[in-house]
Amino acid sequence: MTSQSDASGPDRGTDTTYRIRVTGTLGEEWSTRAQGMTIAVFRREGERSITELTGRLPDQTALMGVLGALYNRGVRLVSVECIE
Repeated sequence: MTSQSDASGPDRGTDTTYRIRVTGTLGEEWSTRAQGMTIAVFRREGERSITELTGRLPDQTALMGVLGALYNRGVRLVSVECIE
């Protein structure tokens, strides 16, 4: 029996670029916690800030590590995108 991988998702074990958006403002120290992802903060007058972490992660285990760190700090997740 052969198995088929899901063609719509990233392969395990290959670098994939992700964009993670959260509410609030994260400091630059999160770049280290997020395995070197770039951090950008967007602010609109009268609205909450949105922080965007963008970068390549080696695999889904690394992605789960970043998401776990955000969760452990009580950061509210807005979206996670694979942006190959």
